[in-house]
Amino acid sequence: MCDSGLVEVTSSSRFRLACLLLVSILLLTLPEPSSADPPIRASAGAGKASTKPAMRRVVILGLRRRGKPARFAGQVSNPASSRYRRFLSQAQFRSRFSATAADRRRVMRFLRSRRGVFKVRMNPSGTVVMTVMSQRAAKSFFCAGNGPLPVKGLCRPNRLRQAVWQVSAGEVFQPQGKKSGREPAAAGGTPEGCQAALKGKTITPNQLATAYGVDPLHARRLDGSGIRVATLSSQSVETTGFATWARCFGLRTPNVKQVAMPGVGATAPEETVLDVEALATLAPGLDRISPIFVPLDQSFSNSFLLFMFGALDPSRQGGKLPHLLSISDGVCEDRFSKAELNLGNRLLTEAAAIGITTLAASGDLGFQGCFTSARGALFPGSSRFTTSVGGTDLKFTAGNSIASEVVWSTFATQSSQGVGTGGGPSTTWARPGFQHGPGIGPALQSGKATRLSPDIAAMASFVPGLSVFDKEGGGWGIGGGTSAATPLSAAMVALVLQQEFEAGRPALGSLPPLLYRLAGGPGYDTVFNDITAGTSSTNPKSAAGRKPSGGAAQPGYDMATGLGSLKAAAFADAVAGQLFD
Repeated sequence: MCDSGLVEVTSSSRFRLACLLLVSILLLTLPEPSSADPPIRASAGAGKASTKPAMRRVVILGLRRRGKPARFAGQVSNPASSRYRRFLSQAQFRSRFSATAADRRRVMRFLRSRRGVFKVRMNPSGTVVMTVMSQRAAKSFFCAGNGPLPVKGLCRPNRLRQAVWQVSAGEVFQPQGKKSGREPAAAGGTPEGCQAALKGKTITPNQLATAYGVDPLHARRLDGSGIRVATLSSQSVETTGFATWARCFGLRTPNVKQVAMPGVGATAPEETVLDVEALATLAPGLDRISPIFVPLDQSFSNSFLLFMFGALDPSRQGGKLPHLLSISDGVCEDRFSKAELNLGNRLLTEAAAIGITTLAASGDLGFQGCFTSARGALFPGSSRFTTSVGGTDLKFTAGNSIASEVVWSTFATQSSQGVGTGGGPSTTWARPGFQHGPGIGPALQSGKATRLSPDIAAMASFVPGLSVFDKEGGGWGIGGGTSAATPLSAAMVALVLQQEFEAGRPALGSLPPLLYRLAGGPGYDTVFNDITAGTSSTNPKSAAGRKPSGGAAQPGYDMATGLGSLKAAAFADAVAGQLFD
């Protein structure tokens, strides 16, 4: 499992193309329970305090649901449906789709009465429970052994078999004392910014704003104002460096409010920096960027569920839910247990049903690239409720328009250490009905039709890369990978969301059905920059690597860059042109 984007600081003379997606499980700082959820106390039989706290584990439980939330989320995401963009509030979602009151009581009473269970929290929609318990309790109640992650062979206590549908157990960790912590070759064109940034010959905000058609939206005073974004992050960072970055380019300092979930260890603070600065590159007026960090150590599957648990809890984010989730990480589907995939998709379904738009990276290991010997697509990008984002290599004209945009990949020149945009067919999810359009046919995938990724793409190349400032990492440097492409795309969506809200229209929710509807109409080339050159194959000179079924670009959709990169202003106009009763 390899991170879907990397950052290189120029104080080093070489790129640090390192794998970053090994995730540790965190001991969460839980908000005070509501009156319906009285405070949880450590079990009376826990014994005397030890100088070395007992090892603990986070266990997440998906409860038996009511109704058909996936069907509802599909309807409100479908432009052809009479329910399109008629989202529920979170309270309404809970009323319609939560577990029954009896099931919720059964689960909470069971956990609260058990020795070794330290903390319990139910999510606001009443569908998922997160609990922190001793290693012994996790093994006793849920058969969580000490094997590699994802934990296999999990079970449910007899008393919970009807109430609990899915179980996910994270890695074993030792709780830490509470910490005070910190506040959390040239591409051509004409860059603008301070000299410190320009000397690196990296891509600057003004170049991307022109290339992707964002300038007309900025001229309409659309800068992301009022829009809140949550990112899956890896570590809290010193935030004063964002002011240096913004001042260099004449932009507003991003309003960053970190949601720290303390645990053991932390890695890759540069990922947090890249997420924030890439978002602010095209949407400098965002109301709030909330990095929800889960230190990366051993796995991603359980940590992704923890991120979604936090992202869908407004009490962790100043009392308001985000409008957008920008997820620069992901691992191949085989790194999740079946229960974890289903539970993760349930949480993405909830986000779609209440109008939250989710974007996730397609990865940096090439076509069907995984950190293991397996081949496949990355989750959460492979979910039908997620917009999967691939990567491109972008070159500019003197006026900063696009001179060329091709598939981002270095496998042709660096076969043993190559990187490049990920993507490919899912081995888990069937092809959704909305995923059809130019380029999607039998030649793209033979046999059973499954979900294809990515959906769209944006600039990801490290040569010359995105200009970033990482105060703790040595100053000015380079950002790239689909960890750059994803927040850049999310920033364009944020501008469109602002347009819709200011016009009195609803949120966008899950984007893929709209994207494929627009691609299937006469205005495909108006909304998308179609990328037709390059391949994401890890063996680009092979016969398979030169075919669309093996990652090669083609006119229309392909599994390297999806439908292409967005033309932001045209996309905004197309969204505004959708009719509502």
